[in-house]
Amino acid sequence: MNGLIVFNSANDVVFQQLNTALAEHFFAKNADLFPENATASSIDGNIILQIFSPIINSQRIMHCQFDNTYSSFQCENGLNFAFGDLLGYSFIKIGQRPVEILKRHLGVAIALVRHLYGANLFATQASSVQEELLSTCLQSYEEHLWDEEQALLLEALPRLLINNELNRVVHSALDGALERLRDLGHQRIHALLFASNKFVDSATSKQALALSATDLVFLTLLSRSLQRDGRQLNRSVAVFLQGVSHDPHSGCVPCIAHLSQLSKGVLLVQLVEYANLQVASSMYDTFFVLQKIITLQMQGDADAMKPTYDSLESFVKQTLDALKRSKLKGDEVDTSLKKFIAKWDNLKKMYGDFFRSVERELLVRIESNIPSFMDELKQLFTLTCCDSSGIALDQLPEVASLVEGKMLEISEFLAVKAERNITIDAYLEDFPGLIHFVYVNRSTGLMIAPDLRPNQLISKKSLWSMVEFTRNYLKKGHTTVMWKDKTFNYSYFLWFEDKSGGPMKSIDMQQHVVASLSSNNAFKPQFEPGLLAADYYQQLTEICFPKASPGKVKCYELFCIHLGLVTSTCAVEHSRRLAATIADVADENN
Repeated sequence: MNGLIVFNSANDVVFQQLNTALAEHFFAKNADLFPENATASSIDGNIILQIFSPIINSQRIMHCQFDNTYSSFQCENGLNFAFGDLLGYSFIKIGQRPVEILKRHLGVAIALVRHLYGANLFATQASSVQEELLSTCLQSYEEHLWDEEQALLLEALPRLLINNELNRVVHSALDGALERLRDLGHQRIHALLFASNKFVDSATSKQALALSATDLVFLTLLSRSLQRDGRQLNRSVAVFLQGVSHDPHSGCVPCIAHLSQLSKGVLLVQLVEYANLQVASSMYDTFFVLQKIITLQMQGDADAMKPTYDSLESFVKQTLDALKRSKLKGDEVDTSLKKFIAKWDNLKKMYGDFFRSVERELLVRIESNIPSFMDELKQLFTLTCCDSSGIALDQLPEVASLVEGKMLEISEFLAVKAERNITIDAYLEDFPGLIHFVYVNRSTGLMIAPDLRPNQLISKKSLWSMVEFTRNYLKKGHTTVMWKDKTFNYSYFLWFEDKSGGPMKSIDMQQHVVASLSSNNAFKPQFEPGLLAADYYQQLTEICFPKASPGKVKCYELFCIHLGLVTSTCAVEHSRRLAATIADVADENN
């Protein structure tokens, strides 16, 4: 049994994806709610609401009165629930898998919603394409990719290692794509190349916002999901990327992603940023701060409301200033903007009255006026950040053909190299007893590892359980873990380097975790360690190096599996030399 249900603030079901087993379970347990002669396939939002109403209402009461919501609970027969929220929407993940796995899948689902909808979650203005893409990506990830691909397990991109001469050919082709896109009038653009799902290279214009590691993993998941039906991929999709966290305009970058399947399994992704970034980022922040003040109002926390309101006022002002500078035109935009300003002026006056008197009646008036203000904010976001109709997309396939032509001579080699990118055989002489490794640059989201093959000593089950085991210890502050079973010796290392590749000593993470258990400032991410749900490693870096400039600290992980006969001392020495070897091969310090 497996499923995802999303409720809005009014407890209406806005999205549901239930597999047959779960739908039949609901039908068997609640047959009296279904019309006569109904079947499990006829389950709709109203029936779902009746089944889940007690849980949702209890969750909201726990949130409003105690600020202590359910994160998960376990039921009989192995059926578990995990809970999450985003901008006032409640997400419930249901399945017969361990709670930790459900939380990870829930985090990925919420990340997909953010990337596919932006701030306008499940809005009526959004096309049905978003819902179709969300369903496709969720099904592909949960039923196939997560259980089959070590890249999706680790939420990182396998990097294809090619020599400098081939790299120059690839980069020249991508630069040619950018030049052609600029000729077509696009200035903020990216071009990324993959071979058999391995990252080859990318090129970015100076005006574009740099992509984050999370964006790369999302684009990989999106392309893998769309490729599963076996059709030739040539499609444009509206997405909202995140961008690098230290850029002031990060968080919501409206883009058109054009995915083109070239010859020999090569995939080209063209990204065109089309909206005003100042408008998009400030409006996106407004959504989150508005949701925070709504939560505080529900909890009756008047003291915390004032600084949150100050933040809301600041972001609204930034939004209006950005809209003024952007000079966006159109009757619909002008009308929406006037309504938004009128709603805000009214709300602003009521907040001013409330903070002077702190009367409950004024707070009730505020709460009754916020929904209409939210509606105008969503409408303004739709008109200014979701309208890509003015972008010329007809020539993007032509650009893909241009790239394909420049790479005809090496496409077949890339396809073959992607199938045999790295083999463990190449490392056996220098590292006897090593049977598998995974090296991940968490700052870029790229990984280097041998592909898993059926005839290898290591099984998928061993690697999957190893990763989950290390993540559990990482959450407790352990950055080095070693253990053995009857067959293998496992080791895991996480470390930090500066931009020149020098080691950096962080705070004692174990002491920090213990000390933060009773602190309100504890490092307690909502989801499991990874990139998609939230950049866990970026948060970890900020905790370990609070005074370091963003982007100046690089984070790495290394997983190693040795035969059980290898001693721990030898495994540590191998890991140290292996990390240095891979860094040289991958030119990590360049």
